[in-house]
Amino acid sequence: MSEWHEAAEDVYQFQDSCLVYAVKCPGGLVVVNAGTGRAADHLEELDAQGDLTVLLTHHFRDHTDGAIRFAEVGAEILGPYWDKEYLTDPDQHFRERQIWNSYDNRWDRFSPVRPIPVSGWMMDYETRRIAGLEWEVIPTPAQSQGAATYIVTLNGQRIAFVGETICGPGRTGRIAPLQYNYNDLTGASNLWHSATRILSAKPDLLLPSIGEPSPDPDASISELKVNLRKFDKIQPGIAGTMKERDGDDIEEILPHLIRGRHANAQTHFVLSESGKVLALDFGYNSARYFSPQKSHVSNRRAILHSIDALKNRYGIERIDTLLITHFHDDHVNGVPVIQRLFDTEVWAGENFAPILESPPVYDRPCLWHEPIPVARHLPLGETFYWEEIPITLHPMAGHTRFSTLVCMEIDGTRVAHTGDQIFFRDSDNLPYGPNSRYFTNHVYKNGLDIGCYKDSYEHLERFRPELILTGHTPPYRPDERWYEMLHQGAQDFDDVHLSLMSLEDDDIHFGAESQGAKLKPYQVLCPECGPIELGGWVLNPFPSRQRARLQLIGPDGWESKPVEIELESREQKTIHVTISPPPDTRCRRQPVGLDLSVGDRSFGQVSEALITIGHPLF
Repeated sequence: MSEWHEAAEDVYQFQDSCLVYAVKCPGGLVVVNAGTGRAADHLEELDAQGDLTVLLTHHFRDHTDGAIRFAEVGAEILGPYWDKEYLTDPDQHFRERQIWNSYDNRWDRFSPVRPIPVSGWMMDYETRRIAGLEWEVIPTPAQSQGAATYIVTLNGQRIAFVGETICGPGRTGRIAPLQYNYNDLTGASNLWHSATRILSAKPDLLLPSIGEPSPDPDASISELKVNLRKFDKIQPGIAGTMKERDGDDIEEILPHLIRGRHANAQTHFVLSESGKVLALDFGYNSARYFSPQKSHVSNRRAILHSIDALKNRYGIERIDTLLITHFHDDHVNGVPVIQRLFDTEVWAGENFAPILESPPVYDRPCLWHEPIPVARHLPLGETFYWEEIPITLHPMAGHTRFSTLVCMEIDGTRVAHTGDQIFFRDSDNLPYGPNSRYFTNHVYKNGLDIGCYKDSYEHLERFRPELILTGHTPPYRPDERWYEMLHQGAQDFDDVHLSLMSLEDDDIHFGAESQGAKLKPYQVLCPECGPIELGGWVLNPFPSRQRARLQLIGPDGWESKPVEIELESREQKTIHVTISPPPDTRCRRQPVGLDLSVGDRSFGQVSEALITIGHPLF
């Protein structure tokens, strides 16, 4: 007697630690989720021909560990992209995971305890041909932040493999994983919106990994959403995050300037006369995606916003160009998705485009992990055109040294995008108003210098914008008081630092950032052991010419020869240093420090790099 039972025509289910499904396709057999792998020993009962593929909906180990057994019998394993780290490198995941004094209740510790042999990744919003059928990927974060639903049309029926998102009419698989933090139910909000995305895909049948199939998706999902809102009885206010959002989630600022209303880091769209679209940044969807408090790659998923509204209101089918104001993740996390969907060109200032393209090289906060190809490294201080729109970029430092002030003229209006450089504290909750107090929003590790806010003020004073766009507020119009506050704030920034630190011309210092050197790349991946050469830069802290001595310091047995260079007064200079680990070394994120002496003074290990040898680097 077969252990497989028919769930639909050409679809079979196998009861294991989760429900495992097998779909007979024209080009082979597609299995959804793997359970413990027991189903792999019963494949002959299905009498299927062709290739064998396993799709994983999320990383929980009662769904994924059996993929190892499926790989042993020749299956190709495909997993959801946003659960990549949990699936491929559990050793490192559990090593990094906080245990003591933890208020982090994500179920990421229910991830595999041994690596899953995933050979490819299912990407959000894509349609991929597998075994002769088209499989759609719907992002459905809930119990797992990286969970995906797969929809395939088979025998005229749209079948959705929903994991444990919806497990029968009005039901979900487990509630406990929806509590991401300590006593919240953030995941329930994600589940509500994930259910909406599934319903929008118009499935005919829902097949869950836990629970019962749902032949009436509309009724099942509607009942689930009603039941989720009941959480408001014990978590007052949560129902406010569970509501249908206006599909027209954009607003017109100028006839050719549009704002996305549901972007966390603001996204703006410039429309050309020819119908092309330039987006400024593309970050998180603040209305339909809710993150745990703990920062992690899987908690920063890109859920699209504004795209449908642009199509419905203006007939716009794609984003042609993306101009990025600065490199931070909340401004760029959606960029790879936009590039993948629309073949969009990315433009960025020459002062930070390399960070977007090669993030492991750099040690800066808010780094997005995916390399972003940049089509144009834009010069600073020169006017260029996107279609008929003149644009000039100026360097900014303060919030981050790797940022640009964007000055444009749109519909006869001078528009400045100030990124995250200029914000105000305001008792009336306005982006800028009569009760506003200037807030510099400076971040030392992002890179800053004395005089950086004064430089920004001077660029703005010369341009005299009539409309201000920012990274995190609605647009507003400045007045003379605004310029006065910026000027005073720039002076106050310098005064505060000069009064607290020894930063005068004749002092010995590394500037307000207090960084004597940087090693590049910061994250080093060596498939095999051998000498490791690092670049970077060093800064002379003296107001006079000096000779510097540099040497890498590693664990016992790692060898490095000192390097000496000449430095002019306050000069920042490129360096090259080498370290050799013992033969056959294997390590993960092994820190090596850069010891620095300038003149007759030692400054100790002023920088570090992390070296991985013989292990994968996520």
